Amino acid sequence: MYHEYDWSLNYNMPLDDWPVDIAQEALVLNGDTMGSPKGRQPPLQYEEEWRSLLKEGIDLCDLRKKALEGGLRAARFRSIAWKLLLGALTPGLPDTWLSQVESDRNHYLTLKSKLRVSPIGSAEPQSDNPLSQDEQSTWHQFFCDRDLQALIKQDVVRTFPGVDFFRGEHVQEIMINILFAYAREYPAMCYRQGMHEVLAPVVFVVHCDQQALLHTQEQSQVSSEIVTVLDPKYLEADSYTLFRRIMNAIEGSYLIPNMAPTSTGYFPANMKTTMNNTENQVVAQLNWIKEVLLAPNDPQLFQHLEKLDIPLQLFGIRWLRLLFGREFPLQDLLVLWDAIFADSSSFDLVNYIVVSMLVAIRSSLLKSDYTNCLTQLMRYPGSMDISIIIDYALYLKAPSKFSPPPKMVPPKVLVSTDEKNERAHYHRRKQVTLRRNQKAVSEETIGFTVPERVQSNQFSSSEIVDGFKTNDGLMNDLLNAYTVMSLCRLKLSQYHSVLEDAVPPNHIEAQQALTGIHELCSLLKVQKVVRVEKGTEANEVVQKKPERKPSVDMTVFKHITTPIKETSPT
Repeated sequence: MYHEYDWSLNYNMPLDDWPVDIAQEALVLNGDTMGSPKGRQPPLQYEEEWRSLLKEGIDLCDLRKKALEGGLRAARFRSIAWKLLLGALTPGLPDTWLSQVESDRNHYLTLKSKLRVSPIGSAEPQSDNPLSQDEQSTWHQFFCDRDLQALIKQDVVRTFPGVDFFRGEHVQEIMINILFAYAREYPAMCYRQGMHEVLAPVVFVVHCDQQALLHTQEQSQVSSEIVTVLDPKYLEADSYTLFRRIMNAIEGSYLIPNMAPTSTGYFPANMKTTMNNTENQVVAQLNWIKEVLLAPNDPQLFQHLEKLDIPLQLFGIRWLRLLFGREFPLQDLLVLWDAIFADSSSFDLVNYIVVSMLVAIRSSLLKSDYTNCLTQLMRYPGSMDISIIIDYALYLKAPSKFSPPPKMVPPKVLVSTDEKNERAHYHRRKQVTLRRNQKAVSEETIGFTVPERVQSNQFSSSEIVDGFKTNDGLMNDLLNAYTVMSLCRLKLSQYHSVLEDAVPPNHIEAQQALTGIHELCSLLKVQKVVRVEKGTEANEVVQKKPERKPSVDMTVFKHITTPIKETSPT
């Protein structure tokens, strides 16, 4: 989705006076690829922007910071910045950039040349003819390629139908060539619907950078290095370089477990028995986002979606596969991609962006029924401030490093009436416990490491409870543990009661799950307080605090493939 402007009516000013990013978008989206507002980007400033990229260190600290803060919105070398962030150019070694650009272009041109199959004039017309079904047949490959290109074209011609830039036959031909070459170079991925929408912004960015070069050349001379790396003749090859690296990071969202595409690129197709993973990777990723990120950060919204039976897969698969391409206007989308690329090469930030987008519209979602809620998620409000969404996603990922945006304070956790009553019960129990001076808490039951006990004669009776200081934080920790355990037991009991009536008796696996829930309820039951005898108090064994499980490795959602080869195909 792009800016829904009527460019000539909404801006009653000369194009020369428009903001830089809006002016460039207006030119390209309305088909004016050569017109140039005079003085829009001074040549001196253009060269300075290029030199700033040359000075970047190997860790790209300045570029990453600039990208995360939205500083590339009006950049004239965004495609070069993306190449640095995605590893297509080596940071800190600008002397190697020209050779790397040439290598990538030769790689694509060689691949494209290799994929040209001409069956006419076959050396063996008897065995290799248009009716041959042999997979090694030139004619068979020719027809398969033609079918795949026709399949790709069906999607490409529908790319952003309201944008003139993508209506041009030349641009559509470039996109078809790139997607076909990618499908043949990476046969396990082949072509899947949605890839054309990932490619479209890439072609747009490369084209804009090349047009900015042409505009600057009209005013002054530009260094030969810039002319080489942004040569408009290589729009297709340079776009392919970026596209395949983006796809390498998000391919887990497109792969279908235990399936391989046919030679024409259709799914489903041949089953592969060698793959052990039977769960769709994008589904597993969305489940992880829901359980690990959304549930603890906004339990109320999590429960609301669960109550309405709206799984993240209904809208999240499209969000992840298209990298949010349909959810935001073009310029906002590019700023979002800047942040995703700058954060990490594995695009981990997308998981937190999903949660940030949900929290950004939480007040509206919580007031909506199933239909309205799903409508908002399928047609995400385009008026949202993209910088706030990025900032909150960064905060969720690294709260010690980033602060939440003022307009998006972490939501307060709201509890139900039953939970409030349960907490009140344990607050009363706490007061009763504090008045008892002869009881001790069983360390074995609670599982916490107990600090050294103090002598009761050193304090008044009101300051000692069961051998602990009343102002010691351990008592609060123990009582909090009681509360959490009881709340978990209460919720599990409620779930058990609901599912017990709904699950049929002949569903063995479901009945086993119900039994497991019941066992968990029994384990979470708070044990009766045990008195600790004074004679054995000196021989108590202090238990170690249970080890915390490591956080989920996000690489489980990334399909491990052979690294991108930079050499020309043979």
